[in-house]
Amino acid sequence: MHYDRTVRPPAWLDRLNRAVFVLCVSGSVALWMAAPEPLWARLVATVLIVGIGGVIGWVHGRVTVDDRALTLAVVPLFRRRISLDRIVAVETVHADPVRDFGGYGYRLMGSGLVGFVFQAGPAAKLSTRYGRTYVVATPEADRLVELLRGSTGIRGE
Repeated sequence: MHYDRTVRPPAWLDRLNRAVFVLCVSGSVALWMAAPEPLWARLVATVLIVGIGGVIGWVHGRVTVDDRALTLAVVPLFRRRISLDRIVAVETVHADPVRDFGGYGYRLMGSGLVGFVFQAGPAAKLSTRYGRTYVVATPEADRLVELLRGSTGIRGE
């Protein structure tokens, strides 16, 4: 039993993110050419500008399931592991990142709702015994739901 799927933002958002990275690099070059600041200040500014732009330009999601946990990773920033024994319900739903969660990525919505939404479409909605509900959008949501049900012993509708 194993599930490993990379999920990316829509193509238009991916292109926009990479354009932001190019603008960050261009801004850094302009800073080096025009700024009279000391060397250390230009270095710090360059690392921050290019670093933030690089993260934005290549961020994507990764969903994995192994024998013990479901892992939601926002690459290259962080990952969240949810132990399979904490999942009490799982079902297939439809998720729209903008309408349902206000945007793309790992979204904390309050009242225990978390969206892991890099694309609109099918999603696995899972509830944990501690009151948190995760909506994980992936093109293979049906497969993910069946895998989680099989791993946790939860019955379907």
